[in-house]
Amino acid sequence: MRHWENFTCIKFVERDAKLHANYIYFTVKNCGCCSFLGKNGNGRQPISIGRNCEKFGIIIHELGHTIGFQHEHARGDRDKHIIINKGNIMRGQEYNFDVLSPEEVDLPLLPYDYNSIMHYAKNSFSKSSYLDTITPIGIPPGTHIELGQRRRLSRGDILQANLLYKCASCGHTYQQNSGQIIGPHYIYTGNGVLSEYEGSGDVADAGEENADKFDASLSTCEWRITATNGEKIILHLQHLHLMESDDCSEDYLEIRDGYWHRSPLVQRLCGSASNEIITTQTSRMLINYVNRHAGQGYRGFKARFEVVCGGDIQLTKDQSIDSPNYPVDYMPNKECIWRINVPIHHQVALKFQFFELEKHDNCIHDYIEIRDGNHSESRLIGRFCGDKLPPSIKTRTNQMYIKFVSDGSVQKLGFSAALMLDVDECKFMDHGCQHTCINTLGSYQCGCHAGYELQANGKNCEDACGGVVDATKSNGTLYSPSYPDLYPNAKHCVWEVVAPVNHAVFLNFTHFDLEGTKFQYTKCKYDYLYIYSKMRDNRLKKIGIFCGNELPPMVNSEQNVLRLEFHSDRTVQRSGFVAQFIIDVDECAINNGGCQHRCQNTYGSYKCSCRNGYTLHDNGHNCTETKCKFEITTSYGVLQSPNYPEDYPRNIYCYWHFQTVLGHRIQLTFHDFEVESHQECIYDYVAIYDGRSENSSTLGTYCGGREPYAVTASTNEMFMVLATDAGLQRKGFTATFVSECGGYLRATNHSQVFYSHPRYGSRNYKRNMYCDWRIQSDPDSSVKIKFLHFEIEYSERCDYDFLEITEEGYSMNTIHGRFCGKHKPPIIISKSDTLLLRFQTDESNSLRGFAISFMAVDPPDDDAGGEDFDAVTPFPGYLKNMYASETDGEDFLPPTVVAHSSHHILPPSRLM
Repeated sequence: MRHWENFTCIKFVERDAKLHANYIYFTVKNCGCCSFLGKNGNGRQPISIGRNCEKFGIIIHELGHTIGFQHEHARGDRDKHIIINKGNIMRGQEYNFDVLSPEEVDLPLLPYDYNSIMHYAKNSFSKSSYLDTITPIGIPPGTHIELGQRRRLSRGDILQANLLYKCASCGHTYQQNSGQIIGPHYIYTGNGVLSEYEGSGDVADAGEENADKFDASLSTCEWRITATNGEKIILHLQHLHLMESDDCSEDYLEIRDGYWHRSPLVQRLCGSASNEIITTQTSRMLINYVNRHAGQGYRGFKARFEVVCGGDIQLTKDQSIDSPNYPVDYMPNKECIWRINVPIHHQVALKFQFFELEKHDNCIHDYIEIRDGNHSESRLIGRFCGDKLPPSIKTRTNQMYIKFVSDGSVQKLGFSAALMLDVDECKFMDHGCQHTCINTLGSYQCGCHAGYELQANGKNCEDACGGVVDATKSNGTLYSPSYPDLYPNAKHCVWEVVAPVNHAVFLNFTHFDLEGTKFQYTKCKYDYLYIYSKMRDNRLKKIGIFCGNELPPMVNSEQNVLRLEFHSDRTVQRSGFVAQFIIDVDECAINNGGCQHRCQNTYGSYKCSCRNGYTLHDNGHNCTETKCKFEITTSYGVLQSPNYPEDYPRNIYCYWHFQTVLGHRIQLTFHDFEVESHQECIYDYVAIYDGRSENSSTLGTYCGGREPYAVTASTNEMFMVLATDAGLQRKGFTATFVSECGGYLRATNHSQVFYSHPRYGSRNYKRNMYCDWRIQSDPDSSVKIKFLHFEIEYSERCDYDFLEITEEGYSMNTIHGRFCGKHKPPIIISKSDTLLLRFQTDESNSLRGFAISFMAVDPPDDDAGGEDFDAVTPFPGYLKNMYASETDGEDFLPPTVVAHSSHHILPPSRLM
């Protein structure tokens, strides 16, 4: 879509249901790659991007049909330019070469365009790739004709689209982050000589098209600047010189915040101006230029633009913010800052709807930082990264500072969040709460001091169990209500145990009996005890929720206040709990206890720990890069967790990086596996990644006592991590690994080599092998393979050992050949972007094998446009009444889009 936008005035925009009743959407139909011709009916209109259609040129071709283009080789005068070799056409596909009737074409026609993106290749729908279905005629000897290429719009395609959509004769679409725009008359001085000019912009176009200095066709121009979601455009108008008129109704420079003539008007200028700065609030800017009096010396304008993300937002109603380029991967090395302001006595609320950033323990690479204020020194609310959706966030003030940062390495999809205007009802309403009012998003609720509980009216508080416990002088004991008798029904008790500053509260249970199943987090639905650390800013940090009849472990507060909340429902009653609280000095409160990374307070002491990838030094305070790391390059072997079969250590981070030869992959099989169990494996776990690091896609995360199934990488690298915490220990695991042939290979512009088996050159290949390789290049390239050595057991039909090379395409696979023996096969270049290789051996003889070099190359000329499947369909006339029985609920790819030009929503149908 951007390719069409870049060369024409056509604009594709995400659908707004309030504005766009008619729109196109991308889906998969039985016809494969196909599209309606122009606007067809009302409502949503599909474009099918089926299997093997997801290639640059093919999608440009299908969009061409939607825009209004017929096939070039079907126009009425085609017999003057090409010959259709009907005898070479596949049976049942002859209709694809029918000539259009006069009623199906709008005149006038531009000259016949062999190079059009809408033309078929010379062997399309051929019985054999060596038989041409289309032969050009009247071509001078030695002239190269690229028939039906699928790489870009031709010059004829661009002229045709601009004619169809009545595009302005000058102007341009910009899709870069900065640039310069100069009106077609500005580059001339009064004596007709080029003025001094620095930069690019439209000067080349203006100079080429401006043979007549005051060409009337250049009096109206349109420029379009397109950024990505989450960005804005700033136009620096350096100089303007136009005839002045009332309301600038004659000549003017008009800037709109959007993509079409109904977008909000930002400014309309005429007369003389300089150093104006104009900013959009969206990611598109439309610039219309009218200068009908250039012949009287009015020179037009000169400007530059830049694309920025972030900005100041005066929030008066709910709106969204996205990371740049969302929902596509954000770009590297971006920094976006939003400053949100709401009216006094209000607050800013932020609710994330999607979140996926590069993951790191301390969020030092890509992250979003949120502060309660309008500058970088305001109170930090949080810094977030990874793929876990952050909680809803609300400021205490009427301002919020949001900073998004990406580095130069990994890029993810980013985030989308809703900004909401919230009022603090606790401050500015007669809330009626007897004790405390707790502001919530869009509302509020009442709360009670410790030792009180909320009455049924939700406002008043009455004496209850619990209370504030002064632990500054002595230790003590807490009891559930009515202990040792059964606790009452429908009770809610809150205790806050307060220790001196720089001390912590330790809680040790001597009796525990509540309704429920043990004290597992997911089982406590009826009666339960919540325990929190209360922080200095009054935030509650959850330690755990407990029920059942097993004694909870000893717990302690992070700072000097421990909060307990006991809840019973109206059903079963039990004897409750007894807990002793003990006050202890918090060594971590001062200078982090001297720990380099983390300090954990323990009763009577403390201990240091390290972040992932580091281990604790012998001095117990410093952290060193982990020694528990293994670089494995052998083709098979055995590995074990540390100390196996004894318990693995606490707080360790071990990794194994497997790397085998190109064209092979690691298969990992566990034979004994016992890691601390948890439903989500958040304590101790083994994680396996399909690549060289934790940034690669995950093959699985495992814990518990059951061996995982065998895990196989898709490439020649695999990364495995064992991470343990300070809690329970188990014996770990033992596993074997082996290098298997096959997998995914990425072809680039540089030659690479892979082999039939890992020990090629020193040993023959194994018997009973079955290997599949998929070699893939970029969508607009082909794959070239060359055999450096070839030696496979020979048979007349290659039935024993063989290498078979195919590729997916058309309605069936293309078979390049099945090879065996000792003669090197020829060089093979794919017609699509993928080659499939299968190597199979039997149980008898084995030989040396093969070595193959591969790389990405330009598609071969004799197959230009060969991936065009748009007419492969079981019924003729695919552009006529094609989706008569469309059903609801089909899968399709977002976003839905609508095509627009400056003058028409969509062009007339049947237009070539």
